[in-house]
Amino acid sequence: MHTVNLNRRPRRAPAQLHGFSLLEIMVVLVLIGMVVSLITVNVMGRLEQGKLDTTRSQAYELAKSVDIYKLQTGNYPSTGQGLQVLVTPPKGKPIIDTLPKDPWNNDYTLIVPGQKNPTKFDIRSKGPDAQEGTEDDVGNWPAE
Repeated sequence: MHTVNLNRRPRRAPAQLHGFSLLEIMVVLVLIGMVVSLITVNVMGRLEQGKLDTTRSQAYELAKSVDIYKLQTGNYPSTGQGLQVLVTPPKGKPIIDTLPKDPWNNDYTLIVPGQKNPTKFDIRSKGPDAQEGTEDDVGNWPAE
């Protein structure tokens, strides 16, 4: 005899798998691109500001070294002597071991008397454009 089980459900075919459409993939890629571009713009702006802050800090540190030179010798180095006199002074020990370069790999310059600090001196970096005497120069004076 053949029995029929009424509680048994009939077998179904496996469900079809659906993938993403090309349009959905393109929308996601565009959104990812927009997010990446916003992040890049913000990071690059902060990187440039970080370079300017680093340059200003180094200029102030070099200015302190020039003040120490004056204490040791009685006068500031001339513009012609430049900052190199901090590494190889005419007498005594060097004040610093090496002269740093600015973040754009340019040398700092010493200007006596200073244009921004007329009673003392300026330590100047050419800034991002590497041109001396332009608006983006950075040194031992407050940011404008």
